Amino acid sequence: MSLLNSIDRDHVLTAMETWDAAGGANYMLVRGGVSTHVLRHHGKEYDAAAIAGIAHGLATGRTLTPADIPGGSAGASKHLVRLGFDVRDDSPPAPQRVPGTRSTTPRAPRATTPRAMTSRPRVAASDRVDKLCPTCFLALPATGICDNCA
Repeated sequence: MSLLNSIDRDHVLTAMETWDAAGGANYMLVRGGVSTHVLRHHGKEYDAAAIAGIAHGLATGRTLTPADIPGGSAGASKHLVRLGFDVRDDSPPAPQRVPGTRSTTPRAPRATTPRAMTSRPRVAASDRVDKLCPTCFLALPATGICDNCA
């Protein structure tokens, strides 16, 4: 069950009124339009995640931050769309990759630290030589004391 299931359309409308009364438009200007999901209602634009968080506070008494919302602003916008609101997704499009071609993203160069160049090759645990008792030549347990000779 999602945290946002307790929100209904009336909570969202009241949250937008609260947002307007508190000067939320200034908040969007201060943040520099960081939100990628914008709720549009009657010619005004709102931060979808912030409105969902305020609406959750109206519904339950606990206001959510965008980080608390499952799925972030995308999760908030999905729930707001289900409630019948218009949400615009301003996130940049994902790069398209044609199957059978290489990625256009350059790979980071491998780190060439002195330790990486001088390190010994790794040996699998099954290939390691067991420590042997110098008296009876049986494999020593993890304690390092021979059970047979002690």
